[in-house]
Amino acid sequence: MTDPDPFVPKGKLRPLSGQTCGYFPRTASGRCGMPGAWHIRWDKLDNSVTCDEHMTVIQQQWVYDDRHPIGADCTMPGAVWLYRDRKCEVPGSEAALTESASGEVRL
Repeated sequence: MTDPDPFVPKGKLRPLSGQTCGYFPRTASGRCGMPGAWHIRWDKLDNSVTCDEHMTVIQQQWVYDDRHPIGADCTMPGAVWLYRDRKCEVPGSEAALTESASGEVRL
C-alpha cells in the first residue's frame, strides 16, 4: 500500500468569486461555497480560500506552504503575502512595500 499523495489535487483555475470556500471533493457536485475563513498558500504559485470545516480536512490530508485568517486584501489583485504578519496586504502601505522588496511573492 502506498501513502496517499500529500499534495492537494489541482483542478481548473477558479474564476474570481469573492471569498468563498473553493473546496471541491471529487464526490461532490460543486464547490462548498461557504464563507471563507482561511487563505491557504499551497506553493509558490497557487493559493485558495477555504472554510473552517474544510481547513480541518486539508490539515489532515495535504501539505501547504502557509495559511492565515482571511482578510479583505486576500483576494485582491497584486496583494502581497506577508508571512511575518500572517496576512495579505495590497501594496501601498509601508509594511507591504517592505515585504515586497524583501522577496515576498505577490498573489
